[in-house]
Amino acid sequence: MSALYVHVPFCQHICSYCDFCKVFYDEKWTWDYLKALSFEIKDKALSTSYDSIYIGGGTPTALTYQQLQYLFELLKPFSKQVQEYSIEVNPETMDQEKLELCFQNGVNRLSIGVQTFRDDLLKKIGRVHTSKQVLELIKDAQTIGFQDINIDLMYGLPDQTLEDVQADIQQLCQLDIGHVSYYALILEDHTILKNMNYQPLDDEEDAKWYHFIRQELKKYGFHQYEVSNYYRYKPSLHNLVYWHYQDYEGIGLSAHSLKKHHRYENTKSLTRYLNHHYLENDIPLSMKDYLFEKIMMGLRLNEGISLEEMNRLFDIDFQVKYQDVITKYQNMNFLEITNGYLKTTSLGMDYLNNILIDFLEDEQG
Repeated sequence: MSALYVHVPFCQHICSYCDFCKVFYDEKWTWDYLKALSFEIKDKALSTSYDSIYIGGGTPTALTYQQLQYLFELLKPFSKQVQEYSIEVNPETMDQEKLELCFQNGVNRLSIGVQTFRDDLLKKIGRVHTSKQVLELIKDAQTIGFQDINIDLMYGLPDQTLEDVQADIQQLCQLDIGHVSYYALILEDHTILKNMNYQPLDDEEDAKWYHFIRQELKKYGFHQYEVSNYYRYKPSLHNLVYWHYQDYEGIGLSAHSLKKHHRYENTKSLTRYLNHHYLENDIPLSMKDYLFEKIMMGLRLNEGISLEEMNRLFDIDFQVKYQDVITKYQNMNFLEITNGYLKTTSLGMDYLNNILIDFLEDEQG
């Protein structure tokens, strides 16, 4: 699998919890940015064969129709064999014309930033769309022909209750949505909510809500395949590239790439990017780094880590090398080995950070 990530940093409104690299939308800056993106594509001499393309942000749909059209033209050489072509969508910046433009250019998956269907809670986190706009957007998208739709939901929002979460899940399941990403609200530094001193869920409450969400989604036919991701029909190919720790290309402001045991980080400075100084860091990964990061990503997946693959890639006997850690967490029912895969159990998902710390300390020791 090969994947291309395209970052569009522009937003018409900044949400109070967001810590992603973003810039207020400005028409001239956006055109300049798209030209700089074209430069990066040519300068990198990108592969013409990708299995997945993902346009994220920011808010890609903050772009005008003409700007989106220009972006799709830039990406056309790389979309001919693509299996999954995704774009992130905000309800307040998407309309019928843009939906049709996306569909006509081969986009076959929408990822809609919903967060919750309660309008009062949306206001508390600085979202400017309404649940009515979400429902209209989903209906329009399905009418046009989009069958693969993800929605992002959040829990632990200010004044949100478990009953609100249950209502969100019930609403989700009435819409014939095939995929949901369900995230806890995390207060990152330099965000508005962090500065307002909002107190998020403590660890015990977080675990309680997380288990409730998992059980409710299972009841409605959703399969969990990663810590925060669930599908009805099929998982996201693009996400699986990341979690299988396969090589991927990232272009645009702040984008990351992983290629041949190197991590490449683009600049977060819009000024530098517009002046064609896109690359900020080239970080070579040692085999120790690569091994741990593959463990870290793989244990997030319900399928777990292929022991045969780890032995082959790193010329080790994985079970022997990490015998103490594996045995410790098997005895606690946090890890299990099934059909050649080391997996985090349902209970172990709550303690994944502790498990990973032990793997890291074992590696360093």
